[in-house]
Amino acid sequence: MTGRIRRHGRITALTTVALLASGGCMTDSGKNDPLPVKSKDGAEHSARTLIDQLAGQYDLQVDDKTVRKDFRDCFGKNHEHASDGRFDLAYSVRSRLPGDQHGKALRPMRKKLEAAGYKVSSYRDDPSDVLMDAKGGKDNLFVSVESYAPATDLVFSVNTPCFLPPGAKQEQVSAPAPTATPMAPVLADEPPVSANRFPDNPFG
Repeated sequence: MTGRIRRHGRITALTTVALLASGGCMTDSGKNDPLPVKSKDGAEHSARTLIDQLAGQYDLQVDDKTVRKDFRDCFGKNHEHASDGRFDLAYSVRSRLPGDQHGKALRPMRKKLEAAGYKVSSYRDDPSDVLMDAKGGKDNLFVSVESYAPATDLVFSVNTPCFLPPGAKQEQVSAPAPTATPMAPVLADEPPVSANRFPDNPFG
């Protein structure tokens, strides 16, 4: 077997990448822009529907025993945090597939995503070592498909943007106050400093 098989630990890294790619839940410019509204059940349904659609491009069935899902509070670029219930979701599941078919299975999935308006940012379709990252769709989801060591499975993962629960009033947030830098004290016996260090220069 050649190439490097991607490991499942990459899911955590994908979460970070997805948040950076989407700008986080709150950013310096536009941190109080209206958030998309969706329930946790709705977010999970969107993630799983996308995965099932991709798997169906190669008649794959996902293994529900391998589902991992993590609902998290949203934090902004500067660690802003609101108490209005906003959340995002990381969802992953695996499907059994012989390694030598991984590349062949990935190609129709890419076509499906691009036809749905997703932008593919990373792509490799080696027979037994595949990777595809894409972002888009009506819910602005970040999706990844990759080989799972020891190349007997494909792992599908989806990260959602920040959603506001239905009926919740979006809280207006601000970045943490900047930390003041104390000025050095002036000793009592220091001579006063002239406001104009160069008397012949009107601009000091």
